[in-house]
Amino acid sequence: MEKRVIILPLDGYPSGATLLDSFDNLLESSNLIDMVAFIKINDGAHNVDLGGPTLIKIISSKLLERKLPIGIFLDLKIYDVSSTLVNTLQKYLVSPLEILTVSSQCSVAGIIKLRKLLPQTKLAMVSLLTDIDECECWARFGKAPDKKIFDDLCSISKIYKQKIGDSGNLPPEPFDMIVCSPREVAYLKQKLSNYEFIVPGIRDKWMLKADEIQKRITGVSEALDNGATFVVMFTQIVKGNPEQGVSPEQSQALTLEEIKKRKA
Repeated sequence: MEKRVIILPLDGYPSGATLLDSFDNLLESSNLIDMVAFIKINDGAHNVDLGGPTLIKIISSKLLERKLPIGIFLDLKIYDVSSTLVNTLQKYLVSPLEILTVSSQCSVAGIIKLRKLLPQTKLAMVSLLTDIDECECWARFGKAPDKKIFDDLCSISKIYKQKIGDSGNLPPEPFDMIVCSPREVAYLKQKLSNYEFIVPGIRDKWMLKADEIQKRITGVSEALDNGATFVVMFTQIVKGNPEQGVSPEQSQALTLEEIKKRKA
């Protein structure tokens, strides 16, 4: 079996109960679930019937019960003052988090507090959202997306290392992972080979649509070849593209073929 490289987002459900119902259905699809490395929770953490900590505890228990090697990815893109970061994340200590997304706008002091609070959790930097196209990035930040992400990481890393000094109790870098579109990952991987890369914006040719929300996209094999460690996808492997005659099962098989094409 191919290495699990897919992060499956459970987003857009009107309640925690419907999210869990969908999750239970997904667990029954062995072909699909065998491709998944992480379950990603974003807006699901804010449902009124099941708060994020409870929701994640239930999902973690179900995964453990089935002995599935799938982790939890809390995609909060969290950005706040350092004390609020701690107050928020303390509520999630009841279940282990494998990955947490953190905004590059957070203070370095806040990032250090998260490192101390969540020593087993990989922190993933979010610097530029994937619905911002290159023109908007240039207009707002005066640089290309890949350079913006790289510069943010470098400036944070420099201050972080100054603050932690020779402390052996903290990781040497502020983040373990970087979130970027497939358009930036090749440049960033070349510059930052010791980082892992989470790459949304995956649309293979049988999934392309005219009103695409995400702006910087590629297919899965290209993203992996360019340096993606994990790719985020839902519709492609759960729904397929029925309008084009591609069923979920067909799309899963096609996706697996594309993953197998990646360079060794």
